[in-house]
Amino acid sequence: MKKRVSVPLADRAEIEDLYNEYLWALDTGDSEAYADCFADDAVLREDHPDGNAREVKGRDNIHAFVQRYHQSPDFAGLQHRESTRIFLPDPEGRPDHYGVQSTTWALRYDGATGEAHLHYAGYYRDVVGKIDGEWKLVFRWIAPWKGEVHARLRPAAS
Repeated sequence: MKKRVSVPLADRAEIEDLYNEYLWALDTGDSEAYADCFADDAVLREDHPDGNAREVKGRDNIHAFVQRYHQSPDFAGLQHRESTRIFLPDPEGRPDHYGVQSTTWALRYDGATGEAHLHYAGYYRDVVGKIDGEWKLVFRWIAPWKGEVHARLRPAAS
C-alpha cells in the first residue's frame, strides 16, 4: 500500500461532503446531482464480478451511465455505503488532488417486508481534485471485493 497523506481538515470535510452527496444522489435517483460530483473530463470505470468492465469519460457520459441504473426497476431499494477511506498522494503529483481508496457495499431493502440483505461488496479507487474551488471526482474505479485486493491472502480451501 502507498503511504497515506495528511489532508487539511477543511479540505477533508469538503471531500467528505462530496462523497456523501455522491451516495445520496446515487441512491435517490438524482442523475443530475450524481453527474455533478464529477469533473467535466472525469473518467468512471466499473468492473463487474463476471470480469466485464466499462469505462466512460466526461460528465455527460457519466450522466448517461448512471441513468441506466436509475431507470431500472431493479435499482430501487439499493442503499450504498462507503467506508475505510484512505487518502493517498495524487498519482500524477498534481496540487489540490488526492488519491482515495475505500470500501463500498450496497444493501437491498425490501419495503414490503422490512428486510435488507447484502447486495454488493467492493471498493473504490479514486482521484479527487479541487477544480474552480470545488472538490470533484476526477477518476472513479468501482470494483468488486475480489481479485487484486486479496493478493496477499491465502485462498480458501476447496
